[in-house]
Amino acid sequence: MGYVFQFEDALHYDEWFSSEPGQTAAAIEKELLHRLWSPKVPQTLLEVGCGTGQFLEWFAGGGHQVTGLDPSPYMLNIARRRLPQRIALDRGYAEDLPYEDNAFDTVALITALEFVNDPDRAVKEALRVARSHVIFGTLNKYSIITGQRCLSRLWKPSVYSHARFFSLLQLRQMISKALNGPVPIRWRTCLFFPLITLRYLKFLEHSRLMHLLPFGHFMVMRVDLRYTLRTVQHPVFREVPSGLGQAQVRTLCWRNPQEGVWKGTPLHPARQILENSSKGSTLQFPL
Repeated sequence: MGYVFQFEDALHYDEWFSSEPGQTAAAIEKELLHRLWSPKVPQTLLEVGCGTGQFLEWFAGGGHQVTGLDPSPYMLNIARRRLPQRIALDRGYAEDLPYEDNAFDTVALITALEFVNDPDRAVKEALRVARSHVIFGTLNKYSIITGQRCLSRLWKPSVYSHARFFSLLQLRQMISKALNGPVPIRWRTCLFFPLITLRYLKFLEHSRLMHLLPFGHFMVMRVDLRYTLRTVQHPVFREVPSGLGQAQVRTLCWRNPQEGVWKGTPLHPARQILENSSKGSTLQFPL
């Protein structure tokens, strides 16, 4: 199950996104997400660990049909007050998603793996319910900001005391393990410098060359799923021409019980096979 955010945690989380440097950091993260995942058509999207709905609101603003899931009732209460009623919000856990296989076009986990007990299981569940893409937004264990947070939790309580951090290599290994082999993956990172310097160094965070460095605090990884066999999720309909009349049933052949032979117009080579069988000859079917 992992760590479930309590009431005070949910308030601090939401307040951070509403103030600086939280707003600037969130804008940089969303810009990077857009660069790696910008579908041409609206998607059905599930965000696992949606929190108070900060990213869920951004996904919905792009015209996507979104669903949010989080284990914390306090997080979901704040999200319900922020988001329109058309956005579905469910309570559940990343290790046991209450959805069918391939239920969504895209599944996103934004700072969710850090707070689960079994990250490998959470990755497998995300890959199971996704149809086309899985987007991971994870905190890099080798970033400057992660180092600052690990030090600060020594003298003051923080939700990051319950978090675990990952590297790009660890995240790729978990995905390959879940899929039993490599798949097409794209990644980028951002937030390279301490958050207090964002107002001065924000221009560097927009550089595409900087995003190629593996030491940014926020890592985005897009997994493109490729199936050799995929089930049909939606029924296929074909328009019937309006001028099509009622079909007439025509008898192909009929059998006279007294004579023991088939009579009628021969319409198919199989008729000769049946006729031979009625005379006691051996049936021979062409291959």
